[in-house]
Amino acid sequence: MVQTCRITLKAALLGLGSLVFALLGSAIVHAADTKDVKGKEPPTAGTTASRFKGKAIELKLKDGKVSYAGELSADDANFQNHHFKVFTVQLEKGKTYGFDHRNAGDDPKFDPLLFLEDAAGNQLEMNDDGNPPNLDSRIVYKATKSGTYRLVATTLIPQQTSKFTLEIGAATVAEAKNAELKYRINNYADGTPAERKDVAQTLIKQFEGNSDKLTFADFQLALQLAFLTEDDGIDQARATYSSLIKAFAGAENKQVAVQAPKFLENELKKIEKHLGKMMPISGKTVDGKDFDLKNLKGKVVLVDFWATWCGPCIQELPNIQQAYKKYHGKGFDVIGVSLDRSDDAITKFVEDRKLPWTSINIEDSKKLAAQYGVNSIPFPVLVDRSGRVVSLRARGPQLDRLLERLMAEKK
Repeated sequence: MVQTCRITLKAALLGLGSLVFALLGSAIVHAADTKDVKGKEPPTAGTTASRFKGKAIELKLKDGKVSYAGELSADDANFQNHHFKVFTVQLEKGKTYGFDHRNAGDDPKFDPLLFLEDAAGNQLEMNDDGNPPNLDSRIVYKATKSGTYRLVATTLIPQQTSKFTLEIGAATVAEAKNAELKYRINNYADGTPAERKDVAQTLIKQFEGNSDKLTFADFQLALQLAFLTEDDGIDQARATYSSLIKAFAGAENKQVAVQAPKFLENELKKIEKHLGKMMPISGKTVDGKDFDLKNLKGKVVLVDFWATWCGPCIQELPNIQQAYKKYHGKGFDVIGVSLDRSDDAITKFVEDRKLPWTSINIEDSKKLAAQYGVNSIPFPVLVDRSGRVVSLRARGPQLDRLLERLMAEKK
C-alpha cells in the first residue's frame, strides 16, 4: 500500500518508473489511507516557478561552448538537504546543446544531478546518470526559443559536497536526432490540427521504423506524444496509443518490450473510459452544501483531484488561480476533490490561500477518487460546457491552451 505523496528522483535508478514520474510530476496516493509526509528527496521542478532559489551565475557562450569549474559546498543554497548552484545562459532557438554536470572531486560516490529550466523556472529537462554506471549527468536539448535558460547543478544524494564542472557544448549526431524528436513533440501543441496530425504520424513512423532498438528514453518521448494527442480527441489518441503499443512490443530490450506496452495499455484504458464521456460528480462540500456537476452545465469546469500534502498539487495551484482569474468571468469554474485526512485541513488551507472555488468534503472525495480510479495526484480533469471530459491532464501551460480553445467555441 502506498501511503506517501513523495516523488523521489532516486526512482531514476528504477528505469521505467523514473521516466514516468519525471514526465507526469504526480504524487502516488492511496485514497483511503493518506498521511502528511515531509520528504527529503530532491524535488522534480514542476510547471510553476522553480524551487531552487538562489543567486544565479551567468555563463557566456563562446562559439557555442563554455566551461565552469566550481564546488558544491555547505555554504551553497540548500533545498531539502541538497546543496545547489544556479546558472543562467543565453541559448538560440533551433540550436542543440549538450550540458554536462561532472564530478571533479575525490569522492567517487558524488552523484551529480542536473536540471534545465526556462527563465521562469519551469523544468524542461533533468538527468541523473547520463551514461551509467558513470554518475555524471548529461542533458541534450534543442532550444524551442531564444533567450535565458536556467541550469541547476545539485546532487541526487543529500548533503553531498565536491568540486565539479559544468560544461555546455555540442551534441553528437545521435543525440541531436533524439533532441529533434523532443523538439517536435515540445512544439506539438502550437500547430494546427492538420499539422499536429502530420507530426504525430511522422513520429509514430520513426518509432515503428526503429522498433527493435527502442529504449526507455524513447518511451518517455512516445508517452509525451500520446498524452498530447489526447487533446485532439479519442480517435486520434486511440490510434496513437495503439501504434505505440505495437512498436514498443517489438523492442529487443525485454524490459522495454514488456513494461512500455503495459503502461500504454493502462493509459489507453483510462482515456477510453473517460475521454469524451460524461463525468458525474456530486456530494457534500466542506461547508455542508449539496454539489452536483450537472448544475454547472454550460460552464467549462476543472475537476481537480488534489491534497494539501501533495507537493506537485501545491506547485500547480498558482497556475489554476491564474486560469481562474483569466477565464472565470467567461464561464470557467473549478471544483476541488481533496484526498486530505480532514475537512478542517482543507478549510484552513483554502482560507489561508484564499482559493475562491468549492471543495468536496473528505468522505465524498474519497468515494469519487475510488470511483474514477485515481491513484496519483494531481489528477486534473477538464470538462467542457456539455459536461463531457476533454482532458485528463489539464495542468501547466496545457490548461491555458485548452481553456483558450474551449472559450472560443460557441455555447
